[in-house]
Amino acid sequence: MIRGIYSAASGMIAEQFVQDTLAGNLANLNTVGYKQDAPTFKSLQDLALKRIEGGTRTPVGAIGMGVAFDHTSTSMAAGALAKTGNDLDAALVGNGFFTVNTPLGERYTRAGQFHLQPDGKGADGKPTAFLADDAGNKVMGLKGPIQVGDVKKIAIGQQGDVVVNDQVVDRLKLVNGPDGSFEKAGGNLFTAKGALTPSTATVQSGVLEQSNVSAITGMVQMIAVQRAYEAAQHAITSQDDSLGKAVNEVGRA
Repeated sequence: MIRGIYSAASGMIAEQFVQDTLAGNLANLNTVGYKQDAPTFKSLQDLALKRIEGGTRTPVGAIGMGVAFDHTSTSMAAGALAKTGNDLDAALVGNGFFTVNTPLGERYTRAGQFHLQPDGKGADGKPTAFLADDAGNKVMGLKGPIQVGDVKKIAIGQQGDVVVNDQVVDRLKLVNGPDGSFEKAGGNLFTAKGALTPSTATVQSGVLEQSNVSAITGMVQMIAVQRAYEAAQHAITSQDDSLGKAVNEVGRA
């Protein structure tokens, strides 16, 4: 009976993990390029059951002792595209990531909400700027951080070419890798492990990729989690009552 209480309690803890993850996903419903998370679980411990007859033990099967958190997986499914009309907004159509340079090194993102970040003046005395993301991280091109001079007109082509005043100054560094290569690093950025390859995704300018979180699905899942949590709570209460009767009443009989 105590084993049942532990199993139900582990279920409540698991549902709390799910609820927290869903809440985090819904909080980023309007975050450009956000990828939703989902926790996964594993069996906490299995006990082997055997039937003993005449000194012979016959395996019956296994009984679980509950669940434990395993790891968090991230869905890389593409989000919907929303038109903005801003020439520096870009979205990837296909698998891949933009590359940005952060204080911790290169990181990867699907959020193509870029802007020009002033960087003083060049040797010719004209103002210069870098292409940067919302956090101020410089966007990487094949030549390094993408730097532009005196900008009168700027556009991003389908292959990632950054065109300034009708001249190509660099091409966006787009990368891809096998499933499981990218892990969240905070700030809507990803780290990568293993060898990366150039991405074959095309770039669509004037649009942004939205979060791949569905508000309706998330709310339905939260309701289901709440009901499962309450069911486990009732199971603990019921087993505790039965245990109390076994101690206080059966013991006196």
